[in-house]
Amino acid sequence: MSRLVYKGLNLKPYILVFCVILPALCHKMYFSIYYNQYLHMRGEDPTTYSARVNEERRREAETFLTSKASATSPQHVTLETRSNVRLAVGFVTVNRESKIQDGSVYNPGYLLQTVAAILREKPSFSTRVLICNVDSNPLSNSDAVFLSSIVPVLSKYKQTDVPVKTMTLSEKLQKEKDDYVYCLNQTLALDPEYILIIEDDALGTHGTLDIIDHIIRTKLERKYHGFELKENNYTKSIIKLFSPRYIQRDFFTTKPKRIIINILELVGIGIVGATTISFIHFLLVQKGRNAYVFHKMFFVANVICCILAALAISRPHRMELRRISKQLYIMIDANDCCTPAVLYPRGAAMEFMSYMQTDRKHGRRPLDDVMDDFVRERGYRQFAVEPNLFSHIGQHSTLHTDSKLKFLQNFV
Repeated sequence: MSRLVYKGLNLKPYILVFCVILPALCHKMYFSIYYNQYLHMRGEDPTTYSARVNEERRREAETFLTSKASATSPQHVTLETRSNVRLAVGFVTVNRESKIQDGSVYNPGYLLQTVAAILREKPSFSTRVLICNVDSNPLSNSDAVFLSSIVPVLSKYKQTDVPVKTMTLSEKLQKEKDDYVYCLNQTLALDPEYILIIEDDALGTHGTLDIIDHIIRTKLERKYHGFELKENNYTKSIIKLFSPRYIQRDFFTTKPKRIIINILELVGIGIVGATTISFIHFLLVQKGRNAYVFHKMFFVANVICCILAALAISRPHRMELRRISKQLYIMIDANDCCTPAVLYPRGAAMEFMSYMQTDRKHGRRPLDDVMDDFVRERGYRQFAVEPNLFSHIGQHSTLHTDSKLKFLQNFV
């Protein structure tokens, strides 16, 4: 009887973990089962909350960029003058101003934020930055006009007095692909070894360029075999630096390798967590007095507990722990989605650009679908770096006019 009571008392730590500790830690984690919008935003409307967060970031970016513009000889990655360019960064941008409910025009300043994030970096390698203004009326893109005194800005369209007609979805999709080709071409003209194409609402995290350099050196040009770095054939690779976090959730994929990695992650969390808990429990509570069978059952219970806790937290939030060190970032098979920030070896960028220029069968298909076709047809592989090096801060899609299409995940 006392043995049963003792076992019953052992449920208390698990109840404490799942009913008290995890809810307290995870109520602000969007993909956790414990996420609580009201507690996170303190009763604020999600749209109002996201607009306030965006406005704070915009003001910080404007302050930083203004200091750059007023400097007599600003030192940033744009002014790199060495002939051998390691990385060229191209921003694809259009006018993001839109009318809000009161009829006024609102500029979210996405481009200011994304460019400022890159210019804050201090890479140890040769880097060049340019902005591709692909708006049909280039002068209407006020952010690009402002940045032209800091960063080279190239405009695809020259005529500003021609009225911009309303385009169909198919025409918008084709323009998106043509604009991407234009920016690839302009970035390649800098003769870099690698090309990074960023859409204007993809915000880089702190240390992005340093981590990209680490990825290039240890996962593309070379690869670890055991503890030794050996030469690697990387030319047939495309690396996505952003994936929507909802498709990074546990088992939210059709890629077999991603499923295997997800299982191994959970099993590893279970074993490491259970070993730690069992060891602490043995030292502080049991002191070696119970039978081996009881310890074995206790270990299995802890494995299950740790795996369930990991699932409750959700994989996108667990991966945030990897940001502790660039050595912990992983590169795995990418899901078939999204192009906000993509890294290309020079040869891959040239072949992808040629593919989109010569193959016009894509019609209404979006850019990321065309990239998937290219990868399959030309024998390439798509990889994703996780956790994301960029976040998607745009609330509205530039391809759709439906005001309900909002993307609030990166604000909450």
